[in-house]
Amino acid sequence: MANELYAALERFGFENEGSVCFGTWKGYAVSLRPLTAKTYYVDVAVRLAKVPGGLRRNLNRALKEPGLKIGGVELIRKKVITISVSFAKAEDLAARFAERMDTLTAALRENSIAPADTCAVTGAARPDSLCLVVAEGTLCYQPVCAAAIREKDLRTREKAEDNQANGSYALGIVGALLGMLLGVVLNVLGIVFTERIYALLFALVPLAAMFGYKLFKGKMSKGSIAIVIILSLLAIPMIPFCEMIFYFVRDYGVSVGEALAAAAKLIFMPEFLSEIRGELLQLVLFMALGIWIAWRYISGQTNSSQVTGTAAQLATLRPNPAYAQSAETGSAS
Repeated sequence: MANELYAALERFGFENEGSVCFGTWKGYAVSLRPLTAKTYYVDVAVRLAKVPGGLRRNLNRALKEPGLKIGGVELIRKKVITISVSFAKAEDLAARFAERMDTLTAALRENSIAPADTCAVTGAARPDSLCLVVAEGTLCYQPVCAAAIREKDLRTREKAEDNQANGSYALGIVGALLGMLLGVVLNVLGIVFTERIYALLFALVPLAAMFGYKLFKGKMSKGSIAIVIILSLLAIPMIPFCEMIFYFVRDYGVSVGEALAAAAKLIFMPEFLSEIRGELLQLVLFMALGIWIAWRYISGQTNSSQVTGTAAQLATLRPNPAYAQSAETGSAS
């Protein structure tokens, strides 16, 4: 339904970049993201010094009164209010969207929540533009200062060029290895103390490896992703190896050096490998899940991804109608 809905919203001046549709409604910067086939998140740009008590209840009450099955408030943050909105395929999508947005913006104004009027990036007053940016963890349409967005794009390109020229695979691998080891330690501690395996802890392995790679100035090409994934896979046999060291020290009172030597002998014995085959398979599955969870982050760290991301952001830069109106008002006065 996304294509149909986004096409229907073109009559209101809405555009889309990828899966996000963006525009303005009654002075508010608004963006939509698909949640399910018929339900969307609608993000509205606001500026709240703090979230007033009872605001969620007040908004939900106002949204339910018209009987539109509009959905409900999902999140209220200082820069973004997110609601869920459902559509039926047979209805007039543009008309129903207009009803829902009129109801929502009226409810916001009744609760003294005006459209955002400061830059989402710098906090400066009277932002002259609107743009898709990540605000409080959400990609949404926000008022911004165009100069700040262009400067960010320039800095990103300069940083990528510098890294491409001066980055080091060798140093990056050292950093990634240290990060991977940190992730292994955290997983081992989680396993031995809770006797459970956590997918989120496994996601820390590629995340920490990529962070270490960047920290040690590794070259952020597509090869960096391969390095991080390879090291994450190498972490799989290291987890039971470190478990053995822990249990030897705890249960037999030997030194870490003695436990290390004993574990090194045991890990290569065919009988032991056969015994832990099931555990290794489980670790492989959890590591694959961890890499999947972390994929968006690690794939977004390469130079090409960073440059492409800021270029795509710059492509959504549009004039802020509120700024133009305030400029005209100032000139008239």
